[in-house]
Amino acid sequence: MGKTTLLLWLKEFLESRGKKVVYIAADEYRDRELFGSATLFLKFLEYEYGLKRNMNILIDEFQYIKQAGIFTKTLRDIIKRKKMKINIIVSGSSSLEISRNTEFLTGRKIEFLLSPFSFYEYLSPDKRFSHKFNLHNEFEDIVDFYLIYRDELKQRFVSYIRWGGYPEVALEKENERRKILLKEIISTYIEKDITGFLRVENISGFNKLVRLLSAQIGALVNKNELSNTLNLHHKTLTKYLNILEGTFIFSFVTPFYRNIRKELSKMPEVYINDTGIYYYFQPQNLLLFDSIAGNVVENYVYNTLKGMKGLNSINFYRTIAKSEIDFVLRKGEITIPVEVKFRSKVKVPVSIKHFRERYKTEKSIIITKDEIKKEKDVYFIPASILGLIEI
Repeated sequence: MGKTTLLLWLKEFLESRGKKVVYIAADEYRDRELFGSATLFLKFLEYEYGLKRNMNILIDEFQYIKQAGIFTKTLRDIIKRKKMKINIIVSGSSSLEISRNTEFLTGRKIEFLLSPFSFYEYLSPDKRFSHKFNLHNEFEDIVDFYLIYRDELKQRFVSYIRWGGYPEVALEKENERRKILLKEIISTYIEKDITGFLRVENISGFNKLVRLLSAQIGALVNKNELSNTLNLHHKTLTKYLNILEGTFIFSFVTPFYRNIRKELSKMPEVYINDTGIYYYFQPQNLLLFDSIAGNVVENYVYNTLKGMKGLNSINFYRTIAKSEIDFVLRKGEITIPVEVKFRSKVKVPVSIKHFRERYKTEKSIIITKDEIKKEKDVYFIPASILGLIEI
């Protein structure tokens, strides 16, 4: 997922500046008493690495440590008591376990979420695509940039959509090698690590759930239908859905309501956090820009929007009268409806007009296949340039 690569890079970076660094993969010690107590762990560091009063400890696969929260808190307390200047940096693959274990470290920790590459990050090594435009202040520049680089943006967009943003896959140039890497990620991370570590009893049902959700991205998640289709008990299904969200495979988007209780009580929509996984389960050897399915583009738009700075929330909008808007962004006091229309000819949907009248929005955004323009306060933005824009 990139976290191990990041920790090893950090190790190299710190060592290049004369810092003492120890990297330990917790999963390699799962059958040993190394993490049985903080005191024993410090003894191990002393015997194995020559414990220093000023050093950095990098622990990968944090979730494999039993009672990791208590262990880390005790370790930190000992370090503080002995007045040692030791930094502890841990990584893990499950927000469920990390959140549960770091409850003991409230006020003593800083958390970072490491996501797959965004399309912007995928493009940014090329200096031409390393600038982000402000939608409101630089729209004319956005139009010019798109007209100049439209074909290249589309080409790279297709590659990113097809293979996703997991660093090792995204940086690989050969498609056959990409297939192998994606298969490795799925088989080891989803089908082995998650099911084994989080004690998934019905592995077959869990894997079928992953495939079924992948096939219906952008659709409502009806627990009753899923439970009946997969023959899973309702509680078991809920547990598996929580695992898939907590291990960053899927996201579940709730509907837009002013009443938060209503918002949380309605069926959510499902999106996959990396479209490379989607195409692993829905194979397509040749993907062309014009043949990308609308729900896949919608999935990409969701992943791009959720990575933007300053957003309070992302929801979808659906009324009893079937008026629908793909996403509603809340940024401070501002509400912005976003509709995805991946087609040749696009006009402002009636649902957007009604929403604007009802909620008095300042601007609206329509994500298109190729059309780029502004009509009053409605912005038409091609999907392939969205990642280079700050809303």
